[in-house]
Amino acid sequence: MSQNEAVNAGHIAAAVDGDRVTNRLAEMVRTPSENPPGEEAAVAALVASSCRDLGLEVTVHEKVEGRPNVVARWHGGEGPTLCFCSHFDVVPIGDPTLWERAPFGAEIEDGLMYGRGTSDAKGPIAAALEAVAALKINGWEPRGTLELALVADEETMGFSGAGYLLDEGIIRPDVAVVGEPTSLRVVRAQRGASWLRVVTRGVAGHGSAPERGVNAIKHMSEIVLHLEATLPDITHEILGGPSINVGRIGGGEKVNIIPASCWIEVDRRSIPGETEATLIAGIEAAISLASARFPDIDATVTVEQHADPYEIPAASPVVVAAAASVAEVTGAPAELIGFRGASDARFIADTGADVIVLGPGDIGLAHTARESIELAELERCAAVYALTFARLLGGALPGSP
Repeated sequence: MSQNEAVNAGHIAAAVDGDRVTNRLAEMVRTPSENPPGEEAAVAALVASSCRDLGLEVTVHEKVEGRPNVVARWHGGEGPTLCFCSHFDVVPIGDPTLWERAPFGAEIEDGLMYGRGTSDAKGPIAAALEAVAALKINGWEPRGTLELALVADEETMGFSGAGYLLDEGIIRPDVAVVGEPTSLRVVRAQRGASWLRVVTRGVAGHGSAPERGVNAIKHMSEIVLHLEATLPDITHEILGGPSINVGRIGGGEKVNIIPASCWIEVDRRSIPGETEATLIAGIEAAISLASARFPDIDATVTVEQHADPYEIPAASPVVVAAAASVAEVTGAPAELIGFRGASDARFIADTGADVIVLGPGDIGLAHTARESIELAELERCAAVYALTFARLLGGALPGSP
């Protein structure tokens, strides 16, 4: 930015209204949108109304009836499309006795707002809407299109949300910012997330004579013991290494029957350089090791869901713009990190668009009964988003050359 643009950027940050963004977030938190079961209609209507109030062009799209996705656009003529994408569905609250405060109460104490969705990810949405408000107050106009894709279904892998919008060509970003709780750190790489199912087959028989059958559970237990040993010994500079976790298991018909089948579901997180084929090969290697003890193992591997890892260079314009905005607002250099979890950024990365993940809130509190957000950080994020949008879409600020 030039000196004049930097001055005006200060005006944009100053236009962020703490009460306005806090009230908007509180209203969203008080509108439950747990997924599962996928009850996002009420909060989607609320978000769509806020976007219309800001003068944005709003359309609503459903892959599944009653589960809307809101797309709001600010058109500024010729130029690229910058998409801000975040989700308004939240994970279930779980056991309500674990919460010290009402999970949908949006209670505020000592500068923190508590409740499900405060950081994951209604906080980022509130900050993005406030960023639009601050830009409009300052008379900024984009050179291109600023697009807000505010979606359902992210917490159950996003195929009816961001994945659907991209598959149908409803959104076609040139560059994107995904709102998730990152404590205002800029995520330029994300691990892949794959779910694989392994099934072993045996021969049933009476439980009193196990030698007459083939125990599928026993065979599966041997496979499980070898899974970690087959992880590749590789690492990434900001993502670390790959990981594997057996999240579910089932098998057998009755305690006194030799189990003829067993299944596990495996969560495999990958890093750049790994592919769907190499993930399958790793599981098959564990099966091969297990067969050294049980040569009669009969096992198959199928991929239930696969998302590749991605990374973009630190010199990418979206990384540079976001990092400069974080530094300007916080007074400290931005930290560039990798994201170990999954997010809707993977769908956007698959299109070839450069995408970062950035937002307010502590990811360590997401999905817990202690979820909260620091309201001062929420305000700072609104300013960061506004400056990032302005940098990437290059629209003239009043008084700029």
